[in-house]
Amino acid sequence: MSGKGGAGKTTAVILIAGEYALQGRRVLLIDADGRQNLQEWWKRCEAKDNLPGNIELITAARQTTVQQLLENEANKFDVVMMDTPGQDTVLRETIIAGSDIVLTPIQPNQDEIKAAGQAAADAADISDKVGRVIPHANFVTRITLPAKCLEAYRLIRPFVQNLQEAGYDSYLLDTQLMERNCYREIRNGYGTLQMLDLTEPGEKGPGGSHEPGG
Repeated sequence: MSGKGGAGKTTAVILIAGEYALQGRRVLLIDADGRQNLQEWWKRCEAKDNLPGNIELITAARQTTVQQLLENEANKFDVVMMDTPGQDTVLRETIIAGSDIVLTPIQPNQDEIKAAGQAAADAADISDKVGRVIPHANFVTRITLPAKCLEAYRLIRPFVQNLQEAGYDSYLLDTQLMERNCYREIRNGYGTLQMLDLTEPGEKGPGGSHEPGG
C-alpha cells in the first residue's frame, strides 16, 4: 500500500508472490488498484505463455468484491496479496481490515516518505476499528548507488523510528531492492523473477549472484 504512484507496489507483489510460489505455496493475487498494473502484467505473461505456476490473479476494484473474495476465496490459498489503490478510499480501508500485514515501498524522496507515514496512520486507524494489531512494514526500493547519497535516503530510518516512538506498529525491513533490469523484464510479461533464466536480466537480480540465495 502506498498513496504515491510509481512507488513499486506491483513489482514488490510479483517478487514476493514468486518466492511463495517457488516454495510450493498457492498464491492469490488481488488487483484492487484502478490502474490494474497487476492485471496488465498477467495479460502480458499470458500472451508470452509465461503464466507462473501456483499463482492466480483476480481483479477486484469494488469494496464488495474484495470482501467476497476474502470471505469465500482466501481460505483456498496459502497466501493472499493485494495491490491497493493509491488514493484514500473505502476500498483501501476494507483491504487493510482484511490484512495480516501492510507493506509499503519507499523510494528515497520526500513524497514517498510522506506516503509511508500516511499508510502507517491508516493501518493504525483500522487496527483500532477492528480491535487487532495490523503491523505496517516499510521497505526501501528502486535504490541506485547515487540515491544512497541523497538526504532523503538517510531520513528513512529515523522517520520510521519516529513512527514507532509515536506509537505506530510500523517497522523498516532490512531488505532493500536495488534498481535492476530484471524487474523491468518481468513486468513485460516474463512471469516472476524466479522464472527468468540466468541470462543478462537474471544475473542482475537482488544479489547479482548465481549462488543459492544470492
